Amino acid sequence: MILKLNEEYNNQVINYLKQEENFNLLLIGDVKRYGYNNCFFNIWGNFDDKGNIRGLLIQAFDLLTLYSIDNYNLISFVEYINKLIYRNINGKIDTLKFIEPYIYHNRERIVTFCALKNINYLKEQNIDVNVKKIKFGKIKKILKLYEDIDEFEKPNIQSIKSNLKSGRGYYIEENKTIVSMAKSTSENKTHAMVIGVGTHPMYRNKGYATKCMVKLCYSLIRENKLPCLFYDNEEAGKIYKKIGFKELGQWVIYYK
Repeated sequence: MILKLNEEYNNQVINYLKQEENFNLLLIGDVKRYGYNNCFFNIWGNFDDKGNIRGLLIQAFDLLTLYSIDNYNLISFVEYINKLIYRNINGKIDTLKFIEPYIYHNRERIVTFCALKNINYLKEQNIDVNVKKIKFGKIKKILKLYEDIDEFEKPNIQSIKSNLKSGRGYYIEENKTIVSMAKSTSENKTHAMVIGVGTHPMYRNKGYATKCMVKLCYSLIRENKLPCLFYDNEEAGKIYKKIGFKELGQWVIYYK
């Protein structure tokens, strides 16, 4: 049985998502940030006969996420998905494969999920004094770096501000231009999602992204927060693995 959820179900939703907290950092953050009483953020739950949540469909603006721990009766979500207006739908690859034949999409993107499991590399590094913390006064320069990196989806100033409010970021600047960065978002007491790791094409192969990542991860580890991230760029993956990240699974995004 599928129900549209309200605040009364909040504890069940959060507890369900926390069973795989690493994967669901962004979802948990969105639920806490947006709640249940608005037009752009909606949650539907799939319940078994005992009243237990067995899956969630979450709509945030024009993005959908389908999540289930055990892939219980996922086909029941298809009717709801096909009635919604959305730009893409994402979820664990072994979950979305069950509904792939029933939803329209014209391309897909597979990303790998990782968490920092070995901090030996971090312990051996000296923090570069040229790596600075991002402050709100630097947001326009951060936005410009996003625009200069083809691999990035282009955010707006408000979304960058929102991410920084729930996280932090570090950058390297040359000639008054920010050329490399690494940020976190959706931080809680135990976890943080790493996002926006990149270097301007003209400044690559200098180890700048690694230096920003070392500073970011070191600051998170000192607060007992586990850094997690998604990636689909193999060169970036080499950096993450060198730092100590371990692959934990794959996520897929279907674009309409």
